[in-house]
Formats: sequence, structure tokens, C-alpha cells
Amino acid sequence: YWYAMSSVPKTDKEGHHAGCFGVIRDVTTIMEEQQRLKEETQRANDSGQMKSVFLANMTYEIRTPLNSIIGFSDLLQAVDTQEERAEMTKIIRNNCDLLIRLIDDILSISTMNEGGLDIHRKDMDLASVFGEMFQSLSTYINEPIEFLCDNPYRVCLVKLDKERLLQVITNFVTNAVKNTSKGHIRIGYRQQDNGIYFYCEDTGKGIPKDKCDKIFERFVKLNDFVQGAGLGLSICKAIAQRSNGRIGVDSEEGKGSTFWLWTPCEITEIEDV
Repeated sequence: YWYAMSSVPKTDKEGHHAGCFGVIRDVTTIMEEQQRLKEETQRANDSGQMKSVFLANMTYEIRTPLNSIIGFSDLLQAVDTQEERAEMTKIIRNNCDLLIRLIDDILSISTMNEGGLDIHRKDMDLASVFGEMFQSLSTYINEPIEFLCDNPYRVCLVKLDKERLLQVITNFVTNAVKNTSKGHIRIGYRQQDNGIYFYCEDTGKGIPKDKCDKIFERFVKLNDFVQGAGLGLSICKAIAQRSNGRIGVDSEEGKGSTFWLWTPCEITEIEDV
């Protein structure tokens, strides 16, 4: 409780101090309102700072692939051999994909800030859908990295949001590609605890133990020389929360990482391979 006290001294006939006379008021409500005002002011300041950081990050991240696209498009006209032309075309395509994913991440972040990012679960055969995801994502993997898939079921009828699932797995794989130079990247899933456990395992650089909890925050980049705005994993975390699921990473520095998502879902039929 907070109190405000106003008082004046009382004196006796001889002029000696004999006490005080005053008023004590309960100002707890006023102090609480002031504290809330301070918190809102701080939140507004933090929001302004985050917008500045966001714009700075986006400006840099968008210019990086654009510069590559423009630069190699100009060089493409000057090369003579088919091999060089194919290599430059591949670089241009990869940077176009990076730019598209970055724009998708920005749109997802905007949706999250407006209270969106809804989950729409629909019936699907996860075994078939996961195989299609693997084929689609295999275009992101270059030698000498080996891309592997653990699809343990012939039929797996579940109710999930296909688009959000693809968003999570794609972010897991692209994150693994950026941090893996040799070995393998493996994606897979399995039934677990009345839901489905998805994972992406790599043999890349790994993450220090004290950074594992921070990796899912916005704009967190453990390596400033690797492309990426640090938005993808924070979006994955938001999707996991909206799905009433869990997300995490098991990693050891220098020995690779395994990013995982567990989401509850209705499973109607499963047949092993």
C-alpha cells in the first residue's frame, strides 16, 4: 500500500512541540496507475526501437539477395561456357528463393503482430504429404550434403494444418542448410504422446548450450556472416504455441543440431511401412 501524509506541528501554550495534526490518504490506486503508465511508456519505447531494428535488418537482408540477383544477371550475358552459365543461373535462383522466403517471413511476422497466424487443421495423409515435402525441399540441398528422410508409415491419416507444417519444416531445413557444410540433413516424424513429433537433424556447427533457449527469439543470429534475418525460428515458435504444441532444439557445439516440433493432433489411422 501507498500513503500520502500531510501534517503540521501542534504546540502547547508554552510553545513546545506537542504532536502533529494532518491527513493520511491511501494513494495506492494512483501509484499503481503511475506504474502502469511507466510500463506502457517503456513498452512504446521498446516497440519504437524494435521497429527501427526491424527496418535496419530488413533493409540489409533484402539488399543482400537483390545485389546477388542483379550482379549475376549482368554477368550472365558475359559468360561463354554452359557450365558457368548453369552455375550463375543456380545462384540467381537460390537468391530468388531466399528473397521469397524473407518476404513470407515478414508477412508472417506482420500477421503475428496483428493477432493472426491462425491454425486450420484438415484431414490428410501425412505419409504422402511428408514425402512431397521431402522432394520439394531436396532442391535446397547441394553436394556434398546428403539429404535423408525418415517416413516410417505407409499410411498416416491425421488432422493438421499442412501449410503451417510446411512452413516449420522449411524453416528447419533452410536453417540447417545455412549451418551445415558436410555430412547430412535428415527430416522425419513419428507418433508420440497423442500427437506427432517432427524433427530436422543436421551435422552442422551446432549451438552453444547457453544459446539454445535464445535461438527462437526474433533477430537472433549466432553467425552474422550467414544469410537470414533471424525470423524463421521465431515464426516456428509462434506456430507451435498456436497449435498448443512444443518446440525446441537439442544441440552440441561442433556436433550438429536437432530442431523438433511436437504438436497434438487427431490420428485416425496408421500403417507401418
